[in-house]
Formats: sequence, structure tokens, C-alpha cells
Amino acid sequence: MIKKIMDKVVKILKKIKLRNLIILLLLLIVNTFAWFIYATRVSTQLSVHVSSWDVEFVSGEEEIITNIEIVVDRMYPGMDEFERDIKVRNKGETPAILTYKIESLQIMDETFEVSEETGITSDDLKNKIETEYPFKINIDSGENNTIEENGQGNFKVTVNWPFESGDDELDTYWGNKAYEYYSLNPGSQSIILKLELIATQES
Repeated sequence: MIKKIMDKVVKILKKIKLRNLIILLLLLIVNTFAWFIYATRVSTQLSVHVSSWDVEFVSGEEEIITNIEIVVDRMYPGMDEFERDIKVRNKGETPAILTYKIESLQIMDETFEVSEETGITSDDLKNKIETEYPFKINIDSGENNTIEENGQGNFKVTVNWPFESGDDELDTYWGNKAYEYYSLNPGSQSIILKLELIATQES
């Protein structure tokens, strides 16, 4: 049995010429070399640069977190304008877009908080401060809301109440309400506005 198998192997080997073995060996070498070059090129093309992202918020001389509380102690018609600046420094390599969300608003004895339970949204509170009061609360994040790489921008929050807002009824209502509130709550703040300041990468 073994002799028969050996005879078959010898016959097969006789049929294979040395030239065929050399060609086969050369083909294997060339294919291996081609694969090596391809793999090297692919790994080179996958090398990418990741842009750095580093934005800080500064109020006064100290760095702050992105959640900030704006407090106005007392307001009345003809008040001096309240102003607070928050500088934003973009130390990264990608332009940053500035936006904000209102988290809660307290006007004297009325408090409005953004949540699913209350159904109040940040946009609702933005609309409220723009349309419902004789005093104006303005949150400005710059002309085009964008800070270029290694640039600086700012959020500016201002509150003012002109001596005559143009709506006598609102001026009278809120003027009386302010007087009553200060009488009953001496030392309490008129406005507490909580904001989330946001810087996102420009797409």
C-alpha cells in the first residue's frame, strides 16, 4: 500500500518541471512585495491631524464655569444700566460659535425654571424678557457669534429700565410692584438670571 502511494508521488514529481517551481516561487515573492507596499501606503494615508479645542470663559480676573448667575440688586425706572462682561478665549485651532441657554429667571417674587415638568423652555424665557417687561434684559454674544482660532469674544449681559419705556401701563404696574416688593423684602434681589454659556466647534 505504502509502495503504491510512493510510486504516485514520484510520478507527480517527475511531471513538475524545475522551471515551473521557479516561476511559482517568483510569483509568490512579487505578490508579497506588492502587498507590503500597499499596506505601507494605506497606513500612511490614515495619518491625520486632530485640531485642538480649548475655550475658556473669564469674568473679571478669574476663570469661571459655563454656568453663570446674573444678579441685579435693585431696579427702577431711570436706573443706571447694569452690565456684566464674560470674556471668551478660544485657544484652540478651530473657530468657536457662541450661544447660550437660559436655565431660570427670577423677577422679584416670580420664578420661572426651564424643565420638562414646568414645560418652560429657554426660548420661552428669551421671549418673556424681550416682550413682557418695561425693563430690558439683553444677552449679547457678539456681532456674528463666532470667535476665530486663537481669538477672543465675549458675552455681555445688560439690564436697563428707561425712565419712560414707551408703555405707561407697564411702567406703572411694574413700578408699583417693585415698590411693594422692596417694602416687603428689604435686601432681596430684583433679578436673578441663570445662564448656560455655550461654545461649540464651527462645522
